[in-house]
Amino acid sequence: MITLSEIPGRTTIINNEEYLFFSGYSYLGMGLNERFISLVKEGINKYGIVYPSSRISNTPLDLYEEFEHKLSQYCQAEAAACFSSGFLSARTATEVVAAHMNVYAMPHTHPSSAAHPVIKQIPETKSWADFLKEREEKREFRFGLAADSINPTPGHINDFSFLNNTPAQFNITLIIDDSHGIGWMGDEGEGIRSELTLPPNIELLLNFSLSKAFHMNGGAVCGSLKWINEVKQHVNYATSTPIMPSLAYAWVKSEQLFQHQREILKQNIRYLQKLTTNYTFVANEGTPVFVAGKKGLADFLLQNKVIISSFSYPHPENDPVNRIVLNACHLKSDLEKLAQLIGQ
Repeated sequence: MITLSEIPGRTTIINNEEYLFFSGYSYLGMGLNERFISLVKEGINKYGIVYPSSRISNTPLDLYEEFEHKLSQYCQAEAAACFSSGFLSARTATEVVAAHMNVYAMPHTHPSSAAHPVIKQIPETKSWADFLKEREEKREFRFGLAADSINPTPGHINDFSFLNNTPAQFNITLIIDDSHGIGWMGDEGEGIRSELTLPPNIELLLNFSLSKAFHMNGGAVCGSLKWINEVKQHVNYATSTPIMPSLAYAWVKSEQLFQHQREILKQNIRYLQKLTTNYTFVANEGTPVFVAGKKGLADFLLQNKVIISSFSYPHPENDPVNRIVLNACHLKSDLEKLAQLIGQ
């Protein structure tokens, strides 16, 4: 474990020495972006640090209505509801759907969606065809399906094309957690939507954390007006304190800034792909996460003042998974140094 004493970006300081930092998230690098920080400060001056009021208060802040409207446009959805965390948004989305139908979780779905007692787990060994056959035998043609857009540990973009083989007699609410895709993935940062083509009998209800790309403590659920109205009636939304208003204010005003940072991040991904083309132990699927299957790599890099993510997963007794996580703060020279070291 490496304990940090200040916010990391492309580098961090440990014992007065600078280390290149390729761990954690904050894909767009907003935590150290001076323009974004200045907008957060503007928001603090106008709205304060926190708005200590439930969402059903008789004195709502108009900022949140604007924020949710822009979130819905960003996600190409009818409506949106914002929360103080991504975990709360995911849990609320699945609970709302589970009040109307059974909800099943795909393998490797994040616990925020999958660990609720009412959610049923689909075994990894079960095919989609067999799962649908079981539902048909039980005359269960309407249900919810929870899944993650990206498995961040290997940096794997989940393929939802199997859903196109779903017979029209089934009516499915697809609850996707897009925490690791929203903000950077797609031409406009629309996340997994850029990869999805769903048949008309499958409805999408999207949820995500705002921290992974945007460096904001918060989350959101986006979908049809019908579902979002129910989300806003749920106790998790109605009685909770909302996201910090200064962050919502900065997000609303940062569309062009996000676009600029997104392009830098994608350039960094492409460049490190190029630099590691001949490294058979490095795997990447076009996400900011590169997996390096080389034992002892993390310790070697640490000795050379480079920090990557490395821990045992999914169980403590497993071998550590070495992940190199890029952000938009990294320079080409950082990537060149990293590639040179991991090739040794």
